[in-house]
Amino acid sequence: MTYPAFGYLGESKWRIHVMGVAWQTPVVFSMRQRMMIRMLGGVMQATPDQLSGSMFHERITPFLAEAEHRQTILLTINGSTHRLKKRTRRNGHFHDSICLGQDEVNRAMIETDGRLSLKYSVALEDQLDKPVEDVACLYYPHGLSVVSDIDDTIKDSSVGDRRELLANTFLREFRSIEGMSEVYRNWASLGASFHYVSSSPWQLYESLHQMQSVHDFPIGTMHLRNFRLRDHLLKRVILRRKGKATEISRLMGNMPGRDFVLVGDSGEKDPKIYLKMCRQFGSRIKGVFIRDISQRPLEEDIFRKLRQALPGGVCEKFETADDLSQFSEDLFVR
Repeated sequence: MTYPAFGYLGESKWRIHVMGVAWQTPVVFSMRQRMMIRMLGGVMQATPDQLSGSMFHERITPFLAEAEHRQTILLTINGSTHRLKKRTRRNGHFHDSICLGQDEVNRAMIETDGRLSLKYSVALEDQLDKPVEDVACLYYPHGLSVVSDIDDTIKDSSVGDRRELLANTFLREFRSIEGMSEVYRNWASLGASFHYVSSSPWQLYESLHQMQSVHDFPIGTMHLRNFRLRDHLLKRVILRRKGKATEISRLMGNMPGRDFVLVGDSGEKDPKIYLKMCRQFGSRIKGVFIRDISQRPLEEDIFRKLRQALPGGVCEKFETADDLSQFSEDLFVR
């Protein structure tokens, strides 16, 4: 399975990042896996019907898949094949990049939903007859990028309530925050690109991508968390924000000519992470918007420091998508 790939133009070449996972999903759950499912069901207070339903099976199966580690990945673009230097890791994930000239990119470039993309395919070296095709979003050196959290920013997750978070993750259709897709589509129409950076695990990628498609959020890169569901880790299924700052720093470092807008929520660590980004990247951050969750409101001290760190930008907290649209109007027009 491929995850959203992307490419950015450096001084003379394009660097194309590809990532994904090689795994074998279980046909029948083992006794140990069934025990884990029962433990998870107990925490969620799920009914037997819910645990035997298709939605739970679809959501839990990627967490129980067997990884294909130390596999060689071949990347094909416009008929030219490149062997990735990095093999699949212990959890089956792969993440690597290659450099291409402008002519090579031009030959494989297409337009997807109004955005420039690059067609490619990947395959395991010993399974060349089973390639997976996808496209990589392309980003030019200059422009405006939006970094958006997912949980409780564009998706109703209830991160602050352990049982509700698990039920929303494994038992229910993913629900988007009302009006957020309309705001993001409007920003995209004004030229913004998108990067979804979240502590949700990669195992939920397909379900998140489906929500993104159903609710018509703009396409963009996605950066999720590596996570393995084990007996002793079950109590830590509530996902933390560890690693988000690193991902955002890497994005901004890879595209030094672009400006950024950061959107998150007050539920966990987003405000502190975004404050760190403002102090690190200064004037390149044009706006910070924090969805203020009533159960875990934004600390006034952090909000004040965010505003002080953005003397030339826009910093606002919002409750509804209409608020966000109003606060950001001048930012995306000018």
